Amino acid sequence: MTVWLMDGSQPETVVDAVNKKFNEKYPNVKVNVELQQWAGVQDKLTTAMNTAETPDVVEIGNSLTAKFADAGLLADLTASADDFGKADWLPGLIPSGELDGQRFGIPYYAGVRIVMYNKAHFQEAGVEVPKTLDELEQVAAKLSEKKGTKADGYSAFYFPGKFWYGALPFIWSEGGDIAVKDGDNWTGKLDSSESKSGLERLKRLVDTYSTAPTDGNEVQNWEVFQDGDIGMVMDSWWAPGAIVGANKEFAPNLGVFALPGVTADKTAPAFLGGSDLAIPEKSKEKELAAEWVKIITGTEIQTQLAKEGGVIPNNEASFAGHEGNEFLQVADQAAKVSAFTPVSPNWGNVESEAVLPDMLVKIFSGTASIDDATKDANAKIVDLLNG
Repeated sequence: MTVWLMDGSQPETVVDAVNKKFNEKYPNVKVNVELQQWAGVQDKLTTAMNTAETPDVVEIGNSLTAKFADAGLLADLTASADDFGKADWLPGLIPSGELDGQRFGIPYYAGVRIVMYNKAHFQEAGVEVPKTLDELEQVAAKLSEKKGTKADGYSAFYFPGKFWYGALPFIWSEGGDIAVKDGDNWTGKLDSSESKSGLERLKRLVDTYSTAPTDGNEVQNWEVFQDGDIGMVMDSWWAPGAIVGANKEFAPNLGVFALPGVTADKTAPAFLGGSDLAIPEKSKEKELAAEWVKIITGTEIQTQLAKEGGVIPNNEASFAGHEGNEFLQVADQAAKVSAFTPVSPNWGNVESEAVLPDMLVKIFSGTASIDDATKDANAKIVDLLNG
C-alpha cells in the first residue's frame, strides 16, 4: 500500500508509530510512505489519481479537497464518516472534506492565526489582554497614547493590507460570511451588513493604528514584530515559537492570545487551514487505506502529532499533546471556535484571482469605499464559485 504525505507535515516518529499500529493488525501489508513537495503537487496528484497506479492514501490541502472530489478522483467515505471520529472534529475542519453533503476527506491537522503582543508595552500602558473586540480597540488606543502614534512609527495593531486570513475572523465575528450556497448556486455575503460591520471595525484599526503596508502581505509579520515598534500583531500559530527560538532577548516580552469576539464568552471564529487525508477512487486497497487513515487521524496518534509536530490536531482531546506549551494552548483555544471558506471545487480560482486581498487593499488604501469594494468582490466571487 502506498501513502503520499507532504514533506514537513509530520515528524518521522509519527509515521513510524502509525505503521507499527497498522502492522500489528495487518502484519503482511507493507506500507510505503512517500513524502511529496507542496510545489507542483496539485498537478502531480491529478496525474497520479487518474491512473491504476494511484497511491492509496493522499494528503491534500483542505481548501482543495472539493476540487479533487468534484473531478471524481476521491472515494466517497460518507457511510463510514462516523468511524473516523467525525463527532469529535473541530468545527472549522468539518466542512473541508465535504462536497454536496458527501464526505471525501478526513481532517488530518490544522493551523490557525493568533494575536502576539508585547508584554512590556502592555505593562507600560497599564492594559490587560482584551476579552472583546471593543476592548481590543481600547487597548490599541491606550498603547498608542503611551508608546506613540502611527505618525510616530508605532503600530498598536499591525495589519498588512492583503492579510485575508486575518480579516475573516472580523467578518465572521459579526455574523458575516464570504458566500453561502442557496440550492445549486452560491450567493455572495461580503456586502451584507454583518460582513461590512466587521470590515468597518478592522478598517478603523488599520487606519488608526497600523503602520503595515496597505498593499503588503503577512509573510514577515513575526519578523517585524521583533523590532519593538508593534504592540499587537496577528500571525500563524507557529510564529511565537519561531521568535523564541531565534530571539532569546525578545522572548520575555512575547505574549499571545486568541482574537476575541464581539462578546467575552466567545473568541472570534478563526480560519482553520490544514490538510485532509483522502483515498483515491482508483485505489485497489480502499479498505486497508481506510484502516491506515483511521489510525493516523485517531486520538492517540493525533495527540502524538500535536506534541511532536506542533500542529493543531483534528480533535480537542488531542490538545493534550500541547500540555505545557503556552503558545500552542492559545492556538487550541482559537481553534475551538473556527470556520472555513466556501466549500466549492472552484474556491481555488477565488484564491488565484486574489479577490479577497484585492478587496482589502482597496478598503485600507481608500481607493474604494467598503460598500463598493465588497460589492465588486461579491460579484467576482459569485461568478467564480458558480463557474
